[in-house]
Order: sequence, then structure tokens, then C-alpha cells
Amino acid sequence: MKRKTKPQKSTFKALALRLTFKVVGWLSLFIFLLASGYAIFLDRTITSTFEGRKWSVPAQIYAQPLELHPDLNLSESDLMTILKRLGYRPVDLLQGPGTFRSIDLGLEIHLRAFNFIDEARNSNKIRVSFSGDQLQSISSEGRSIPLIRLEPATIGSFFPSHGEDRIILSPEQVPKLLSEGLKSIEDKEFDMHQGVSLRGIFRAFLVNLQSGEVRQGGSTLTQQLVKSYYLTNRQTIERKLKEVAMALILEARFSKTDLLTAYINEIFLGQNGSRAIHGFGLGSYYYFNKPIVELNPSEIATLISIIRGPSYYNPFRHPERALKRRDFILERFHEDGLITKQQLDSSLNRNLGVSRSSSGIASYYPAFLDQVRQELASDYGPKDLNSIGLRIFTTLKTRSQETLQETVSRTLNDIEKQRGIPQGSLESAAIIADSQTGEILAMVGGRDAKVDGFNRAINAFRPIGSLIKPVIFLSAIESGMHLASVIEDSPITITPKFGEPWSPKNFDGEHRGELPLVRALGQSLNLATVRLGEEIGLVKIQQRYAELMNKPAKNKYHSFLLGAEALAPIEVLELYNNFASGGFQTPPKAVIAAVDSSNQLIDQRPFNIKNSIEFDAVNAINRGLEVVMTHGTGRNSPYSKLGIAGKTGTSNDNRDSWFAGFDNAHSWIIWVGRDDNQTTGLTGSSGALRIWNNLISRQGIEPLQHLSDEHLVEIEFLTGLVARPSCANTVSIPIAKKTTLPVKAGCGIKQRRYRTRYRE
Repeated sequence: MKRKTKPQKSTFKALALRLTFKVVGWLSLFIFLLASGYAIFLDRTITSTFEGRKWSVPAQIYAQPLELHPDLNLSESDLMTILKRLGYRPVDLLQGPGTFRSIDLGLEIHLRAFNFIDEARNSNKIRVSFSGDQLQSISSEGRSIPLIRLEPATIGSFFPSHGEDRIILSPEQVPKLLSEGLKSIEDKEFDMHQGVSLRGIFRAFLVNLQSGEVRQGGSTLTQQLVKSYYLTNRQTIERKLKEVAMALILEARFSKTDLLTAYINEIFLGQNGSRAIHGFGLGSYYYFNKPIVELNPSEIATLISIIRGPSYYNPFRHPERALKRRDFILERFHEDGLITKQQLDSSLNRNLGVSRSSSGIASYYPAFLDQVRQELASDYGPKDLNSIGLRIFTTLKTRSQETLQETVSRTLNDIEKQRGIPQGSLESAAIIADSQTGEILAMVGGRDAKVDGFNRAINAFRPIGSLIKPVIFLSAIESGMHLASVIEDSPITITPKFGEPWSPKNFDGEHRGELPLVRALGQSLNLATVRLGEEIGLVKIQQRYAELMNKPAKNKYHSFLLGAEALAPIEVLELYNNFASGGFQTPPKAVIAAVDSSNQLIDQRPFNIKNSIEFDAVNAINRGLEVVMTHGTGRNSPYSKLGIAGKTGTSNDNRDSWFAGFDNAHSWIIWVGRDDNQTTGLTGSSGALRIWNNLISRQGIEPLQHLSDEHLVEIEFLTGLVARPSCANTVSIPIAKKTTLPVKAGCGIKQRRYRTRYRE
């Protein structure tokens, strides 16, 4: 019988070895395929994302440009202030666009280039001379210029919800010192490596070890770009390996110019409130209030120094650190031949030069921007406004806006101190508009107008009180009455079909008997107004209101006649525009036009004007509103007799104080009240009108213009009787021809003579 032989150990080892090789082979193949697939996935993801990269470029919002022309009321110091707000710098000798200097009797200015809606203007030098507080002449290269525009101020932008903001630079717009300086400081081998530099990592390690601080980084510019584009800041081996792989792919797929330009536009340079400042284009404005092409070597070095740590090297909060880092970078610039020894010495002697008045990005006027956003909402979605680089040109005048903001805040403080009102409890909203077009020139949504919050100019709906009365008196005029028509100012009780009887009262609790309409309007007499409303009919009056406002009244009761109708200040402006424009509907307007990122005009907003009141009727009402100022509730204003039409308003229990007025050029709507709707103790005259008074003391008035052939009659303000100024307190009112009016006895005016005089 044969014996079974045992397999030798070498046979088992051979089998095990073959099996191991097979497993390792399959595992290696699997890992290779997995890695290849992941690499292909990364390649496609990175390539498609980078090629299709659309930075979230917010719409930039511009104010109206200041037009300079001879005889403009503008002093030399005023123009210097305006230029500084635009980021122009005073110098001894002009140093390129964005600089100006004082010369005999004026200024020499090197204007920046700018793409206006209607033309592209190249940079050029102009000379401006002054005579007192008036601009006298403008010239360029010895030639007289009748008119030239400064570039408009950037008043804000619609940055996206994730807070990124940037100004995109093309390769041609990047200063050579910036691009070469970045490579010198951040990545010396940028033009040679393929995305990762082992030598750079080792060199940075030695430099940082010798200096005892982080002076250089080991990551290439490409790796930094990958971190900014695709990755989080987590310090893990997995993230670092992914970063390296992505950097290699980017370098393989795109040119060095593409990568450097992307880095310049993407890198994070700080935080401005809720905004993340990305890229050197915006960083230049944020830190130095001027475009990147105007930066000197010191300022470029300061921006590059921030990259290493935007919080740690923040030049506003840590100037010593930033200065030390800047000087180190300047010395590196010189060592690498990027600047001369003279430039180095000059730059080292400079201070940081950072400016907090960053006009290129500052959202100074949030209330006005709310109005712009509302007007654009029907045509542009949030993504359009947040990301595609629109340029929006608006109606705002920065001088008017700044004056209005300061006046509102200062006057409220004064009122609170003088009347013992708790400090900070009063709030306000105010609007200045062009009286002929409805264009909004300034808008304030609260006493702290630069804080983005509740916009009372648009969203605070409050009873308007006596501001409604011109609508009632307009309806009377259109029904055949005139300003000398008599109405009874006496107690009245109205009993509706449903509800309690209503017995209104005059503000002072008195009643005055028979009086002319012009006095009832001028003194804002409630009893006379309600009786007039009853005579005309509430339905008819509210129908007229709906025609003027393009929307029906919300309050269907008789209290509407005394202003128990809640409107926002912007809606009050729409109502009063009908009177200020001479009888035309001119809806409030903030947007003029929009251009795309290629500077192509894509949206121009025409004036939407239509006739709403016949001339004779609006002329009578406007004359009556002038009497409000000269003889009525506005008479205590120091500017009441300078050609102003206006109306004060007060709601129940003195909760809301209003003033609406206009001259030949401007309309004003002002509201004062409390957010908790408690009483203020202020009437329209003691609250809102005071703000207007202080505003006019700084801005002036353009008196209302009247037709020279108007048929005006002098009547006694108290009675409506025809009289002479020598024998009575008279006002001038327009009266249609062939109208016969009673004459005041003792004034030497015969009825027959009067009738002959006012007859065709």
C-alpha cells in the first residue's frame, strides 16, 4: 500500500505568493482606476468651473454726475470737498488722473476717464476759476469749455447674500508692479512650476524659521487660488492632497496669465461689515479710495501685505503690523529690481495712507438704494443685480443727500433738547425731488440715514392729516368754485349708515363762521373742510384722489376728509407731484438707465408723465398753497414769503408731523414721528417744517414762476372781499374773467369799477 505524500512548504509559499500578487494587482488596478476616475472628475469639475467662472459682480449704483459750468453756484472749497469724496488727491504737481492742485484763482484737475451713458470720456486736464462762491470759467489746453461733467459718485452696490463684492480687472488693467510684486512675495517660481513648488516650501520654511514669524508661505499662487475657489480652510491631509491635485490640473489646463488674473480678482482682502472684499480692484477702493491704476508702490505693497492675514495685518486696526510688513515687501521689491532705490526711499518715508471714506464701495444711502431696488425689481431678478456687473445710473444728487441727512439728524436733536423729548425717540423720513419730473434727488429713511434698516420713506405708512386737504379744495375748484367762494366754518355732525356719529373740531376748538376757501385752506380749518367735502361729495373726492394716485383710497369714511388715510412719504410725494409739476402725474423716479458689463445701454427709463389737472384748477390750488405759507400754518417760517407753496399736516394726538412743499425746482416731503406711534407733541409746523426751514437755510429757494397774464384779484384774507392792501390784509388769487366778487366797504373800490376791470 502506497503512502500519501505531504505537500512541501515551498509549494504552499508559492501559492500564497501568487495569490498575494494577484490580490495586490487587482487592488492596485482598482486604486488606479479609482484614482483615474477621481482625477477625471476633478479635471472636469475644475475645468468647467474655471472656464465658466462668473464672479458675483454686484450692480454698481451711480449718483448724478456734477456738471461744471460758468455761473454755477459752487465755491472752490466746495469743489475741493467734492473731488476728495470722489477719491481725488490734492498734490503740488499733477501726478496723473485722480489728482488736483490749487492755482491762482482756482484749481487744476486731472479728470479720470469714465464711460457715461451717452459717451466715453478720456482722462484730461482742466482748469477751473472762481469768483467768490461762483464758478467763473473752465478751460482745457487754453480752450474755453462751456460744460464738463465730473464722474458720478458710486453710492452703493447690490452685493449677493453670501456677501462677496469685487471689481473685476482684466490683465491690461493690472499694474505691472502688482503682478510682478505678487510673484516676488508670494510665489517666486510662479512662471516655472507646474502648480506646486517643493523648493518654495523649503525656502519659506527656512525664512520663517530665521525670522521667527510667518513672512513667507509655502503655497504657490495656484494653490492659494484653489483654496479660494474650491476648498475650505480646514487643515487636514485630505484637503492638502486635494489642493495639490487641483493645482496641478489648473496649471495643465490654463495659462499663467489666466491663473494670475483670476488670483488678482479672487483673493480675499478683508471684511467691510457684511461684505467680503475680494480682489485688488475693490481692495484699492476699500483701503485707498481710488482705482488700482492710481496706486503708488507703497500702496501696492500694503495691499500685498494684507494677503498673508487680512485680519492680522488690517491697516485700520493694526497699522504697526501692516507698516512693518509693507516695508519688508518694499525692500523685496527693490532687491528683485521692481522699484528703484529712489522709489524705495520715498515709499519707506510714507505713512500707510489708508482712507476710511471708501467711495468706490460704500453704501452711503441705503434708503435711496431701496427705492432703486424697487424700481428695478420688475425687470431684474436678484441674480441680475447681484452678479452680472450692471451699472445703474440714478437721479440722486450727493450734495443734496448729504445736506438732507445732516439736517434731519441735527434738527431732531435740537427739537428733543428744546422740548424735553427723550433723546433719540423721534424719527423722520424726508425726500427731495425735482418738482417738474419727479426725479428723486435725495431720500432719508431715518435720523441715522447711513444705517441700513427700516426705511420710513418707503415703508412707514402713517395718517397724513391735513396734507389731504388740497385734494378736497381741488375738487371744489373743478366743481365751479373759486378761492374767494364762501364756506361756513361751523360745527357739523355726520352720522353714517353704520357706526357712531362723527363731530370733527378745529385744532384750536374754535369756529369762525363764513370765510373764503383760500382762508379755510391757508389756516387748515377742519370744520370748513368737512363742510366743503360734504358739499362736493365724499365719493367724488375719493374718485379724484384715486385718479391722482392711480389707486383707490383705503378709508371709505368721512374721516378721510381730515387725512385719516395712511400713506408712506414716497406716496405723499406722488400725490403732491400733481401740484408741483403744474398738473401732471410724475411718478417718483430714481433710475435713469442701466448698462451691462460691456458698457452697452440695456435699459433707459423714460419719463412717465400725463396730464392730471387742468391748468386753471392747479394754478388756483398752488396759489392757495402759497397763501398757506404767507398767511396760514406756514407763516412762521422765515422763508414763507419767498415763493413757496406748502402744506403742513398733523395727525390725531400729534402723533405725526408732516410738511409737503415745492418751489419752481424742488419738491419736499418731510415726516416726523415715533416708531411706537406715541404722541410727539409736535404739529406739522413745530416738527417737519422746522427740518425744512433748516434745509432751506443751506440749499436756498427757486421761487415759483407765474404767468404774467394771470387774472389776479386782491381779496381780504379773512372775508374774501375785494380790497386793497392799504386797507386790509390781502392775498392775490386767480379769478376767471367775468366773475363778480363783493367789495370790502371803505376801501374806495366801486363795484361797477371792479366789474368793468375784470371783464373781457
